[in-house]
Amino acid sequence: MRDDVRAQLEMHEVCFRMLMPVCYKFVRNEEMARELYNQGFLKILDALKYFDKSKDFTQWAKKIMMNKLIDDYRSKKSLQKLIDENLEPDFASNTIRLKDENTYIAKEEEERVDYLLAKLPETTRRVFRLFALEGYSHQEISDLMKMSTGTSKWHVSNAREMLKRFVTKNINVVSNE
Repeated sequence: MRDDVRAQLEMHEVCFRMLMPVCYKFVRNEEMARELYNQGFLKILDALKYFDKSKDFTQWAKKIMMNKLIDDYRSKKSLQKLIDENLEPDFASNTIRLKDENTYIAKEEEERVDYLLAKLPETTRRVFRLFALEGYSHQEISDLMKMSTGTSKWHVSNAREMLKRFVTKNINVVSNE
């Protein structure tokens, strides 16, 4: 089967109809869902030699795909945790610095986070940094920035959504500057 292109194409069409909706439900982004589907389909092809023909192929393929989706989610979650635990804002230079210079996050990772935050609108970025990185309450932010607490909450929510989109779109964003 691995070398039979026609059989692979037929299997791809069947699996696509069956598994693409699962991928889409998981990430809610068609481009990312297609990418995850393709990666999962390659895993299915690689594992095909181990498939027990007495078992249900549909369930077997769904299990492989779900494992791929879960692995992808965990890797992104661990990256986010790593970022949250090891970075702090430097308002003087408008950047994010490592909390501990001995930490294992590379300078490149710090630049990636700065690049992502720089893509946010200025006010949203400031409110997000105050709330998420400095620990200010929405009331403190509203007093400091002369806005309502509802507006502060909106900026934080908006920043989170935008950052999620940036990260899911391409986790390996590299600044071209």
